[in-house]
Amino acid sequence: MGYKDEVSILIVTHNHSDYIDKLIDSLIKFDYKNVYFCDAKSSDKTLHKLKNGPFHNRILEKTILEGFSKNNNDLIRHFNLKSEYFLLLNPDTYFDIDFLSDLYLKIKLKDDIGIIAPLMKYPDGTLQVTWKKFPNFLNVIKKRTGLLKAKSEIQMVGPQIDWCLGACMLISRRLLKENNNLLDERYRLYCEDIDICFEAHQKKMKVIGVSSSYIYHNLNESSSKKLFGKYNFWNIMSIWKFILKWNWRYLSKISVRFLVTF
Repeated sequence: MGYKDEVSILIVTHNHSDYIDKLIDSLIKFDYKNVYFCDAKSSDKTLHKLKNGPFHNRILEKTILEGFSKNNNDLIRHFNLKSEYFLLLNPDTYFDIDFLSDLYLKIKLKDDIGIIAPLMKYPDGTLQVTWKKFPNFLNVIKKRTGLLKAKSEIQMVGPQIDWCLGACMLISRRLLKENNNLLDERYRLYCEDIDICFEAHQKKMKVIGVSSSYIYHNLNESSSKKLFGKYNFWNIMSIWKFILKWNWRYLSKISVRFLVTF
């Protein structure tokens, strides 16, 4: 079996009609198989494009709005996926190289890798900061108030990193939990990527960034555009859920960093 058989690609869409064509073209170009879409109640032409595309028989159509984590988990359950690896991929991404084969070969090589991710670039080719240190309190406040933008953050060098953006991450099946939950459904949106990376570290698995591979990502930064908007509210709620879940294990890890930064 090759990597195209051992990897299930999970994509959650919600009004991504402007982006989905480029992603589908990329998937077709490199003959990526086992691609599954969950459409989260789109009101634009996204669902129409999916139903008339090459993956029309691998769509889970939702009629109510649910969280990103639950939508991904529902794809695994609905299609009874038994893959060794799951690729979370945003609908606003696209690629011009076979990045997945590179990730697969590296994660397959070592048993201690739980999550692996490529570099991400903006459509103009500039680097997007997606390999990050676990955030301290000061940076959280700056991000939520819009004082700290993604372009101003510091990219970890790798290959070992704290966490990577969930727009593109290849996850080992060993991080599946009961009921075939890959992501914690308590997060409606945001922090699910930090959460599963932190979980991997707690289970003595590495999170790896691969500098030899990349994809393009149309980063929107919705949560930082409106201080009192729903996306910022969901982000803040997710942060509190994360802290309550991991409590002293997380606080002890970042306390030194916070003091240094402050």
